Amino acid sequence: MKTLIDVSAMLEKAGVQYIIGGSVASSVWGEERATRDVDIAAIFTSDQIDSLEEQCEWPYIIDAESMRQQLKVREDFASGQILNGETQDKFDLFILRRDDYSLAQLERFYLVELFPGKKFPIASPEDIVITKLRWYDLGNRISDKQWNDIVQVLEIQLGMLDEKYMAQWAAHFGVLELLREAQSQVIA
Repeated sequence: MKTLIDVSAMLEKAGVQYIIGGSVASSVWGEERATRDVDIAAIFTSDQIDSLEEQCEWPYIIDAESMRQQLKVREDFASGQILNGETQDKFDLFILRRDDYSLAQLERFYLVELFPGKKFPIASPEDIVITKLRWYDLGNRISDKQWNDIVQVLEIQLGMLDEKYMAQWAAHFGVLELLREAQSQVIA
């Protein structure tokens, strides 16, 4: 996806340390599924948003003002977007708080080759599980896509996950019982 290469280059030029999460990351660690959007998480500064806005030329569109407002709010899962106006590829830019969990996520990434010769920072499988558990919980626990992604990552990465890390952060976010339920559905 040329647009992913372009957007990652913009982020790097703006000095943004980021990770790719969402269905792209769960496809890396679990079962692959198609998606037209890419979730990117980072601790943004106002200057970095300004840099992204300056770099966005057609076909790329960014709602930088909305992102600046989200910086002030600092709610969980605050976000903005970069859209490719020609392909309709969408990049959700999640604005992380500068807290212990966000810093841990940004340190635990894996560089993964998604295209020949091009590696990207992908969220760890543990962080994908935690984030998707939080999304599942926020969505009233009804999203089969989120739940299936969680169980697939747990199943495919079985024996390779940092169980202590996942339990610590699942408890912190109040989703430990959901983690245990998902783990109970894993076929060994």
